[in-house]
Order: sequence, then structure tokens, then C-alpha cells
Amino acid sequence: MRALMLQEASGPSGLALVETDEPKAPEGFVAIDVHATGVGFVDMLISKGEYQIKPPLPFIPGNEVAGTIRSAPEGSGFAVGDRVCATTPFGGWAEVA
Repeated sequence: MRALMLQEASGPSGLALVETDEPKAPEGFVAIDVHATGVGFVDMLISKGEYQIKPPLPFIPGNEVAGTIRSAPEGSGFAVGDRVCATTPFGGWAEVA
């Protein structure tokens, strides 16, 4: 899958479009095909290493996504293809979150 990955904490210039493995949804979580993602002030701070949470580099930023359910655990109330929006700690700037 394609993703914008932060390679260095230098702001937007530290981002690179990369091919990477699709994330595996942890037990009890859904996987989302991302159709849109938010970009805001917190993302700018994170990209510069100025936010209080500093994941080790490289990582995929992005904490707001909208899209459709790719997979969901049985009994979750979600079905493949459902339209959703969600917040994620990170990983939203990718084709799958």
C-alpha cells in the first residue's frame, strides 16, 4: 500500500510517499480503506517533532480518516463496505488504516 511516511522531523519536507505493508488490525479492531484524511495543526507539530507524543521515526502520521470498512470482527456491528470516520493514534496517511 502507499503511505506518506515521516522520515525525519523537519516538517512537511520530511514526508515521503512510500510503498509499505498493510497494517494488520489488532483483535477487536476494524481495518479501513482510507478515502480521505485530515491534516491539521497537530499534524504540523508532529511532523516537526514538537508535539508531546513523539513516535520513533520513520512512522506514518495522520489521526483522522474517513473511508469504508475493509474488515471487521464478528459481532462488532460493522460490515465490509460500511462508510465510517475514525480517529487513530497514527497511521491515517495511508491507503489502509
